[in-house]
Amino acid sequence: MTDWTAPGPGTWELDTAHFEATVSRPMRDLMSEAMGAGLSVGFELAGAPLSSVQARFVNGRMYTRLVPLVGGNSTRPTPPDKVLWLVTRLHPRFRRRAKQSARAIDGKFWMSEFARWEREWKPELQATNRRLGEVPVADLSDADLAKHLDAVWKHAAWAAALHFRLHTSDLAPIGRLLVAAEDWGLDAKEVMATLAGASPATSAPARALAAVRAELARVESMPQTLDDVRSASPEAAALLSAYLAEFGNRVTTGYDLRNRTLRELPDVVLASINASDVDLDAAELAGDRAFSAMSSQLAEADRAEFTSLVEEARTLYGLRDENGPLTAEWPAGIARYAVLEAGRRLRASGSIDDLEHIFDASIPEIVGLLRDGKYPLAAELKTRCDERMGWEALDAPDRLGPPSAPPPVDILPGRMPELMRAVLMVTSLFDPPAGEESDGAAATLSGVGVGTESVRGIARVVGNADEAFERAEPGDIIVTRLTVPTFNSVLAMAGGVVTEGGGLLSHTAVIARELGLPAIIGVVGALTGIPDGAEIELDPVQGTVTLVR
Repeated sequence: MTDWTAPGPGTWELDTAHFEATVSRPMRDLMSEAMGAGLSVGFELAGAPLSSVQARFVNGRMYTRLVPLVGGNSTRPTPPDKVLWLVTRLHPRFRRRAKQSARAIDGKFWMSEFARWEREWKPELQATNRRLGEVPVADLSDADLAKHLDAVWKHAAWAAALHFRLHTSDLAPIGRLLVAAEDWGLDAKEVMATLAGASPATSAPARALAAVRAELARVESMPQTLDDVRSASPEAAALLSAYLAEFGNRVTTGYDLRNRTLRELPDVVLASINASDVDLDAAELAGDRAFSAMSSQLAEADRAEFTSLVEEARTLYGLRDENGPLTAEWPAGIARYAVLEAGRRLRASGSIDDLEHIFDASIPEIVGLLRDGKYPLAAELKTRCDERMGWEALDAPDRLGPPSAPPPVDILPGRMPELMRAVLMVTSLFDPPAGEESDGAAATLSGVGVGTESVRGIARVVGNADEAFERAEPGDIIVTRLTVPTFNSVLAMAGGVVTEGGGLLSHTAVIARELGLPAIIGVVGALTGIPDGAEIELDPVQGTVTLVR
């Protein structure tokens, strides 16, 4: 019998957006520390009524729980609302947070975090990622490889904690915009459309590849390999090198060290270059049109506030989509190269039996093996690998621990209710509204549409980004449970996308707005109701997916 015991007190919710059940040991260790460390800082800055969010892995699945500001390790049930009202006004920690919530909102802490990102954190991440990524790991001695891996992992741990810290501030202004829009009676879908064009990080890879494609067209070259691109002209070679230097070392088929980088997928890079052009300037124009339409619906007295809220939301919307590639995907790709090089050497020396087993050692264990071989023996790592691979067949429960419901927002002191209303508004847009399950026989399915143009194409039903890279052809419509930033390269050459999960603030909605990609999100039953290889039509205005044949 598989043990699904909660890893601690409280309610633990299953996270299915980030990792497969076969996630590596180093990544499990990293997430278990970084999420809590980063969000605890973010929550304190925001004056939130929470201490942190904990992440733990049970049988390979990641579970998270909200840690209350007081009594985070208690197993006692949540006290009645009247008692909570009193506690939140008398307990010293709540009193301090209540004061901080007012300072945070009045001082717009998210803008300070953004300024620091632009001035300090982003340049440091870019420089360190480039420097560590340029190290020729195959040429290092075992001792130097151990030293390099240790440095890479410390950088990855710092970057991951920063990743979660920034998620507190990058969502706050979007939530404030949506709360105000609701009070004004504006439609959330139309309000989110005002943010189109505000995520240059999402469209940056496509823009870089468009420059390569334009140069190849100028010299009338039709490359069959990346070497053909390099030999087409010095400018084409330079543009490709610049693209790979910026994007090539990032994991792109997932977030784990086991996932491949773009440098390991030359056929995908070539297909992306050869894919049809996308009008990358259309998103900003669409955002401007949506802003004008929304503004015209408001009273004159509210338009200045609406303009200010949209400007802040657009600023932090861009940060949200720069965050992951620089703090998570790029450091993980660099660490992957070092871990694989260590694995190849340790397999050759007999310290491990199979290259896959290196993903079952912790980073300190790998460093120790490289230095003196005093860490786990081959048999131990094989046992761990067998257990990890067995997790894939398990059905994980959606929740561990007792069910719980958050207390009413209005019992909180200070400006906390205002803050938490914005948070709840934002989190509601990550998931689709409840819908009826398809019986698999309906000719038309429905969800939330993003875009204005209908499209027809071949449905390519995939389980993850790795499968999409392997099976999808340019122009196919990707059908999947949900997408994450690791899908960006394949979506840049797709004809459209359909997801079972996700809402108006999901990754799918963001990239669809930025690339002008027709999308239908939150389509309940899409994976069972849309046959792989079928021709389908997406109508984002109506929010429908129709089986053509």
